[in-house]
Amino acid sequence: MSVKSARQVEGQRLVYYRSQANVAFWDAHWKQSFSPKIYARAERGYLGELEKPFTRYLPKLGRILEAGCGLGQYVLALRVRGYDVEGVDWASETVETVRGIYADIPIRQGDATQLEVPDGYYSGYISLGVVEHRREGPEPFLQEAYRVLNDNGIMLLSVPWFHSLRRAKARLGLYRGRVDDLEFYQYAFTSAEMSNILQHMGFIIVTTYAGNSFKGVKDEIPVLREVAQWRPVNWLGYKLLQHWEWAEQNLGHMIMFICRKSILSDRPSGKLAT
Repeated sequence: MSVKSARQVEGQRLVYYRSQANVAFWDAHWKQSFSPKIYARAERGYLGELEKPFTRYLPKLGRILEAGCGLGQYVLALRVRGYDVEGVDWASETVETVRGIYADIPIRQGDATQLEVPDGYYSGYISLGVVEHRREGPEPFLQEAYRVLNDNGIMLLSVPWFHSLRRAKARLGLYRGRVDDLEFYQYAFTSAEMSNILQHMGFIIVTTYAGNSFKGVKDEIPVLREVAQWRPVNWLGYKLLQHWEWAEQNLGHMIMFICRKSILSDRPSGKLAT
């Protein structure tokens, strides 16, 4: 049974309407997503398409936080690889489920906008698909990430991407679904807007990575979306687009920003550039 959803353009963002991404939503989502296979892979240090950005940019020394860690598979995989990683998630049932499987894994329930740690506590910070779910905008997450990172700390943050194909559809007026009976779910950002926000919040952008181009294309082409429901086609399409470098770089569903915390004197002031 498909979940009713719709999208429309508001300002610079593509806005997804579905249901509110609150604690109950995430507990239900992670319960549905749970699989022993993800932990079997994590126990071998498997990072999937995040292998390159994680191993290249996360600090080898110092504490790292995954804020919004969900099922905790990346916390586990990175710890297997020798990183000092812990996780926080506000879905309390999910956290208890994970800790029931791995009693010693450092995952706790908490709010990523109000972390109970001192300033400069972490050397690295990971946020995968979290900040886009706040209707008022991502700034409180980023402000707290800036606070808890030490000088020159590294943040890896990913959000849904309002990429060129999606922007082309927007210009053609193709995002006009009715949202009357739906709730805000998330934003997709252009790379320019998110870069602007991050710089305003005190981060220096080192580079970007795009990922999951299959979803980034499939979601925009109805025929492909329909045929991809057949598992062999879904698998083949994923593999083909994953190895098509141009598609990965330009049509990924998500875009990751690798950022470094700037020193206070480098932080911009005033309003965001438009």
